[in-house]
Amino acid sequence: MTSALRCVRCRRLRAYPGMLLEGPICNPCFDAAVRVFGTCPGCGVERLLPGLSVDRAACRDCAGIARSFTCRRCGTEARLYYRKVCVRCRLDDLAAERLDDGTGTIRPELRPLVPVLARGFKSTPEGRLDWLKRPETRALLHALATGKVGLSHTAFDDLAATALVDTTRDLLVAAGCLPPIDRPLHRFERWLTTRLTQLQDHPYERVLRQFGTWHHLAKMRAKAAKQPLTTNAQTYASMEIKRAIDFCTWLADEEILLGRVPQAALDRYYRRLTAAHRQALCGFLNWAMTTKRMPRLTFARPRYKVGEALTQDARWALLRDLLHADDKPLSDRVAGCLLLLYAQPIPRILSLEISDVIQDGDDVLLRLGEPPSPVPEPFASLLLQHVADRTAADGDQWLFTGRRPGRALNYQSMRDHLRALGIPLRLARVGAARDLVLDIPAPVMAAALGFHHTTANRQVRNVGGTWNRYVSTRI
Repeated sequence: MTSALRCVRCRRLRAYPGMLLEGPICNPCFDAAVRVFGTCPGCGVERLLPGLSVDRAACRDCAGIARSFTCRRCGTEARLYYRKVCVRCRLDDLAAERLDDGTGTIRPELRPLVPVLARGFKSTPEGRLDWLKRPETRALLHALATGKVGLSHTAFDDLAATALVDTTRDLLVAAGCLPPIDRPLHRFERWLTTRLTQLQDHPYERVLRQFGTWHHLAKMRAKAAKQPLTTNAQTYASMEIKRAIDFCTWLADEEILLGRVPQAALDRYYRRLTAAHRQALCGFLNWAMTTKRMPRLTFARPRYKVGEALTQDARWALLRDLLHADDKPLSDRVAGCLLLLYAQPIPRILSLEISDVIQDGDDVLLRLGEPPSPVPEPFASLLLQHVADRTAADGDQWLFTGRRPGRALNYQSMRDHLRALGIPLRLARVGAARDLVLDIPAPVMAAALGFHHTTANRQVRNVGGTWNRYVSTRI
């Protein structure tokens, strides 16, 4: 039975796993001690520093600790787990155990998954160990190993949509056990199927099914065939379908036929919506009128005020802070500079890959559009340092990788990181775009930075620039 003594480090009366030189130590303090790596002040050797010497972390030899922290398998110093092996070796063992097909061997199709489970996703080794120890993780991996769950995306679609199922699917894709999929498109297809199933008794179920499948799903599949979809595209398509369902439900409650909607009824419903909901409903109204399922009516298009822009001085001040903020995460600083320098939205920043950073001699280029854009100093050095760190991590191809294998960082996390740096996202993007169109023609800016030409021309008009009349003035 574990004894209860007062810990010599935190002075609390708690259970302790062992004794260090200075006396009994509790579990939290022990865990913290065996995670300290650095140069020992006593012998000057780079190693694990679990002990204390004159209130400074020291290696076990200098601290006089008899207990060994050397892994019996790989020889590294770390906290030891089952059979006196370190966490990384324990991960290898546990991953193989979870994928045992019942015969003492790993299912051949799942062998590439073992190194991915042990090292292939962005979390601490202890976090991966805890994930593998969970009963629900053990059950799902055992079902995969024994064939109870098929090794296909269809089999995973039949499972309940949980974080565990999504993470396991991502791990299988990263290991090459499953083919890659367009995740936003796949999520939208699953969501649409579930949503339409709930509308079986709806009076306008057929119309809504046609709008969801013939219009939105077909359009998203066409976009996905050209380039990977963004999460925002999935979100907006879902919003349009939700607003269409709300509108058709209102028509059914008011006993109004879609093919005979009077102008007064549409005005009454439309006036009570917010600007965002009006924008989302426009897609269904336009589709219904174009396909003659609804009479030609008029409705006011949502108009958004031209937003304020961050001043050039404020933008350059933020850039200076990011370039010299060594206490901030490097990836956040790089993302902030991309937004402030090139007016890039978060989804496009997250879609960048390591291969999009091109080093041509002394020049650094970034492929945001065609041709690639030059990267000025000192941001070029910062960007190359970030690329070197990502390459050394031996992870996926994303410039900003997420926690799940094969995925970029999600939108909400990047948004929160940039806001924590003090960047007003919308104002900064508008300010950067307006400064850019004053320096270069709008068509050149649109092609080089990946903007639509209407977006670039709108910023020219907002800022009062003359590049949109540049050609005509020379003729």
